[in-house]
Amino acid sequence: MRVYIPVMVDELGTVASGSWEPAQGFAVTERLLEISEALDPDEVAEEALYAAGMESALELDSRLRAVAVVDYPRPDVTPMPELHPAAVRVSGKVAADSIACVFVDEPAAEQDVSAAHQGHPGAEDALSSRDLLWYDVSEIPSIPLT
Repeated sequence: MRVYIPVMVDELGTVASGSWEPAQGFAVTERLLEISEALDPDEVAEEALYAAGMESALELDSRLRAVAVVDYPRPDVTPMPELHPAAVRVSGKVAADSIACVFVDEPAAEQDVSAAHQGHPGAEDALSSRDLLWYDVSEIPSIPLT
């Protein structure tokens, strides 16, 4: 099952280390599908990605949104609809070969993330209008962060 896991941008180097063991993430769950029935599957996956990105920025206090996309065996993923329609609990360490890719904000988004942290009106909308940039796992060390 594909899981979108929020991560602090400054900790991206640990993602492919083999010792990273996140506790939760976001996925295309039955509950998310129920409430998003008008969307196509790619749009539903984008909803899960967006939720993970916002969690990275607002809950983990990352200076940029960062999301690792990990393929988990279905038994290792438990839906948590009481937290969010796409929220899931995950178990186990992440093997480097189970990481599909990462998504990260461009460095210019740091001002919008900071504004969202401070609760400025419209800051979350400004973030949601920005695209997260896709990176292959091999590119993690060279992602521009400044």
